[in-house]
Amino acid sequence: MAADPQGVSSVAAMAAALRRQHPLVAALGLRLDDVAVVVRSNDGALLGDLRAYFGPSFVDDAVVGDAAAIEIVALDGQAPALDGLELTVRPPEPGKSSIKEAYVDLADGRIIRKLKTGVVFFIGGGVHLAIGACRRWQNQIVNFINNRFIEARMRDGWILCHAAAVARGDRGLVLAGFSGMGKSTLALHMMEHALDYVSNDRLLIRASTSGEAGALDACGVPKLPRINPGTALSIDRLRAIVPAERRAQYDALPTGELWAIEEKYDVDVDAAYGAGRIRLTTPVQTLMILNWERGAGPCEIRPIDLRERPELLAVVMKTAGLFYEEGEGAPPAEPEPARYLELFAGFDVFELRGGVDFPAAVAFGRARLGDPASAS
Repeated sequence: MAADPQGVSSVAAMAAALRRQHPLVAALGLRLDDVAVVVRSNDGALLGDLRAYFGPSFVDDAVVGDAAAIEIVALDGQAPALDGLELTVRPPEPGKSSIKEAYVDLADGRIIRKLKTGVVFFIGGGVHLAIGACRRWQNQIVNFINNRFIEARMRDGWILCHAAAVARGDRGLVLAGFSGMGKSTLALHMMEHALDYVSNDRLLIRASTSGEAGALDACGVPKLPRINPGTALSIDRLRAIVPAERRAQYDALPTGELWAIEEKYDVDVDAAYGAGRIRLTTPVQTLMILNWERGAGPCEIRPIDLRERPELLAVVMKTAGLFYEEGEGAPPAEPEPARYLELFAGFDVFELRGGVDFPAAVAFGRARLGDPASAS
């Protein structure tokens, strides 16, 4: 095990030293379903930004004094150099090209450095600490909070999916697909029809606690949809998310070029669709897997058996990644196909192939949710 220049070789000791150097000034309480989270910081403005991000759906300052809450510390300041610690660069996930993180494992936890931003994270043994330009890179702190929530859920038996979800009443719809297929875009198009937003890119599932045949319980991750210009400009109420000057440039582009642009914008669901349209949990009865491409003819929607389509099962499964602390009875970070197949046995799964057709997919999804207006 390597040590830093001061001889500190544990996550707990390094985190404690950083807290002493950066006195905490305020706290923010969040209630994520039945998981209480307290975020503490040396920067009140950062907590104000996080309060605005999570909004009334999840902010609950009553949990600040809850001894059972997950405590996350976000320090805005100079990240430590980690001299003397040999970090390993994590290779990109399958289908991805960018290298984002390097890490080192110590006896009591893990240290992770984000390569683009320099923000450093300490996890292990009850420590959840981030330090660096946290306010500037607020999205990384949002992700850190959500990673701690995902870990808590997985320790309670939920499994993680790479999927979005929407719901209507007591029915929910899971949307998965190969990278760039448009699951977030489809979810937002469905939101135009009075559906509720559950999750954008990560979804946790488990066996139904209600005993409903063919149903699962689903739990979203409290993160706003992050969309590209192609999605924003395809939905009238979201066009203003893109600055006016860029909108004019993008409106002049051919469709293929527009949809290829990678430039992320957060969608404030409360502001765009109205309060009360976010829910974190729902029963779900249908999985739609997008396996279509632009210009490939008419869209075909057909039922499939995931046991016979391992390439599509792989699309649904999701690793918990570097920010997941294994051990102490926790399930492994890497997905186990057998667990997914067991849960999805008897579940209605559909593949959408052929050409991209959002109106057809929306109509099908609304019908699966029992929306009578979908037939009109």
